[in-house]
Amino acid sequence: MKFCLLSMEPCDPNNDKDCIAEQNSINIWATIMGGKVHYGPLLDQGNNGLDYDYFNQFDLIMIGLRREMIELGIKVKQRSKAKVLVFLDDEVDHFTTHTHRALQARMVELLNIVDAVAVLHDESIPLFRALTSKPVGLVGLPFPIDKVRQMCPLVRKKEEIELGNSIKSSLLQNRNSLVNLAALTEIGIPGVVDIGEPAEMEYVRSIRKYAPLLQIRFRQNNSGWDHYITQANYSLLGLRLDYRNNWGRFPIECAAVRMPCVASPSLYTQKILFPRLCVPHYDIRGAAALVKKLVTDAGFYEETVAYAQSQMELFSYDHCKERLFNLIS
Repeated sequence: MKFCLLSMEPCDPNNDKDCIAEQNSINIWATIMGGKVHYGPLLDQGNNGLDYDYFNQFDLIMIGLRREMIELGIKVKQRSKAKVLVFLDDEVDHFTTHTHRALQARMVELLNIVDAVAVLHDESIPLFRALTSKPVGLVGLPFPIDKVRQMCPLVRKKEEIELGNSIKSSLLQNRNSLVNLAALTEIGIPGVVDIGEPAEMEYVRSIRKYAPLLQIRFRQNNSGWDHYITQANYSLLGLRLDYRNNWGRFPIECAAVRMPCVASPSLYTQKILFPRLCVPHYDIRGAAALVKKLVTDAGFYEETVAYAQSQMELFSYDHCKERLFNLIS
C-alpha cells in the first residue's frame, strides 16, 4: 500500500522525503507504513511545488486533522482519487470548542466526504459517529516499543517526578501546568520538566517565588525526543494531571521506561496502562496520596509497572496497523 501522511509536524526541513524517524508523534505512521509525510499548511500554500494530482499515486492518504488542515483535507479528497482517512490529531475540545463555528461546519462536511474517521479516544466515538455516516473508530498512535527498550536499559531511578513537557509557554493558555505545579508542591518531591523556551522557566520561577516548597529542575532539551526519553528513564515516576480527552503520549512514555504514571483517566493510554493510578485532574490530594503510596510501597510500585508492561503490545506497530486496516476495509 502506497501511503502518504499530511500533518502539522514536518518530518524534515524539505517536507518531502521518506519518513524514517521512530518517535512518539503522528509522523510515525509514515514510518511504519513505509510512506511519505508532508507538512500540510505548506502544501496548501503551494510552496513546495506539489499539486493535487500528486496524490493520485497513493492508495491511502491520512490527514492529521487540526483546524488549520480542514480546508486542505476537503481539497485533497475532492481533487485526488486516493482513499482518504481523517485522523483527529488533537483533543476533542480543539474541534468542539476552539474551532470557529464556520470552520466546524466545514469540518463536518469533510467528515462526510472522506472514507473513514480515526479518533484518539474511545469516548469521542459516539460524538463523531453522530456527525458522519462514514466509519469511525479508535486507531491511536503506534509507539516505538522496541527502540525505547534498546535505548533505555534498567537504571537506578532518582527520587524525582517526571513532568515531561507539560509546561508550555503561551500568553493565552498554559494548558494544565499550574495544576501539575500545585500537585508537585503538595507532594513535596522534586520534579523535572523539559523546557522549550526561556519564558517557560520564568513562568515556573515566578510561581516558585510565592510557593517556596515547589522544587523543580529544568531540563533544556534541544536534541529532540530521543534525548528526552533517555533522560526521562532516570525519573522515579511520572505525573500528568490533564483535563483534556486525548490520547496521552506521556503515560505510554512512562510505561516504556518502566515507571508508574499518576494521571487523569481523560487520557486514553492512562486508563489502559495505569488504571489504578487514575485521578481526576483537579484532585491534588488524591494525586499526592497515590504518589506517596508508590514511593513508600515497593510492591504497589512494581505491580503498576508490571501491569503497564503487560498492556504495551496494544500500542505496537502491528496492533495499530491492524486497527487502521479494519477501519478502512
